[in-house]
Amino acid sequence: MVNVQSIFLFIPEFHRYSLEHFLWLIVGVASTIFWIKLGKKQNSEDDKRKIGLIQSLIPVGVWFFITLYLAIFEQPVDLTLVLPFHISYFMNLLLPFMLWRRSFFLFEITYYMVMGGCIQSLLTPALDHGFPHVLNFRFFLVHLGLLQSIFFAIFVYDFKPTWQSFGRAFLWTNIYCVFVLGINALLGTNFLYLSKKPNVPTLLDLFGPWPWYILGAEFLCLMMYTIVMLPFAFSKQAEQSPASKA
Repeated sequence: MVNVQSIFLFIPEFHRYSLEHFLWLIVGVASTIFWIKLGKKQNSEDDKRKIGLIQSLIPVGVWFFITLYLAIFEQPVDLTLVLPFHISYFMNLLLPFMLWRRSFFLFEITYYMVMGGCIQSLLTPALDHGFPHVLNFRFFLVHLGLLQSIFFAIFVYDFKPTWQSFGRAFLWTNIYCVFVLGINALLGTNFLYLSKKPNVPTLLDLFGPWPWYILGAEFLCLMMYTIVMLPFAFSKQAEQSPASKA
């Protein structure tokens, strides 16, 4: 049996809020600024779409090749590592379609899922492996790439979520969770941590054991979706205020 960790001579543990953690976040911010500036420089909508597609395909390629690597070298294969049913990896496959088609329907759903989920994931990563492990690369490049694609749609396509988007996103999130519950029951997996909590400390620990922490996750989801909607709600109020029209 070949273990992925044996491929590397030294694999440090990942530590939250370490220099490595902050460097990854800085790389994500810099990359996002670069692609947004490049997109806004384009004169035609087709060129903007091409730039959006290219930058969104980078994390897809990262996920595909690292997943293929894991499928070859990790025996027996851990299905949670190679199937794209964790919500971030599923969104990773949708965002190129959203950006290429300029689909507001996909944007309003993925905006809440990505912003609500990725921000929490990047601030409190459920990650054991440090740099340069392939799982470390995949986690950060995909999650940072998701935020990058969403910000590209906001600043280059001028997409903005609405409160109606909020309701639709929460509905589709729960539909997806029901689908994944079926996948977990069929395959004996733990996608979305719906079968048990992560092995590392997370906010879910505040809500007790299964199944109660799932109700807590619903509350966290609503709270996070509300938080990521507030900047747009406040900006719309400012635009409609008398002072802004003077």
